[in-house]
Amino acid sequence: MLTHTERQEALALMRSAADDIAAAVNGLTPTQLTTRYIPTEWTVAQNVHHMPDSHAVMMTNVRLALTEDRPTWKGYSVDGLADLADARSAEIGVSLELFRLMQMRIVSLFESLSEEQFARTGIASWGERSVDDLLRIYAGHAQSHVKQIADTLAAAQK
Repeated sequence: MLTHTERQEALALMRSAADDIAAAVNGLTPTQLTTRYIPTEWTVAQNVHHMPDSHAVMMTNVRLALTEDRPTWKGYSVDGLADLADARSAEIGVSLELFRLMQMRIVSLFESLSEEQFARTGIASWGERSVDDLLRIYAGHAQSHVKQIADTLAAAQK
């Protein structure tokens, strides 16, 4: 279980996540957004579109854990979703706004939880995990994609 301080730190990361992603892509051209500069990595746009996709699944799984007894959580193919036409699009505005709004809702939900609710679990393909585990995992998720975006853009300069 996370401590109160660890939870507050995780929530601070989640509060800034949408702004961090938006700042990483501010002013980029459609070409910069959709060019695969690293053959084994996603484009910048795919990283942006991934954020609301991923956090929607997480939010659903948290809500299932809060309302059902040890539910089976839904997984998804991250690469499969990233390869869909909408995830390859340079039109990232909707995904940025959707992610911003989802983060507000997710943070609000997490802020309302009791210790017992943070301890509730669900069953994922990678084992039984708690709501606290999902908070810990997703707290730094945006920052890892900000780094991936920076690495992708740096590769464009080589």
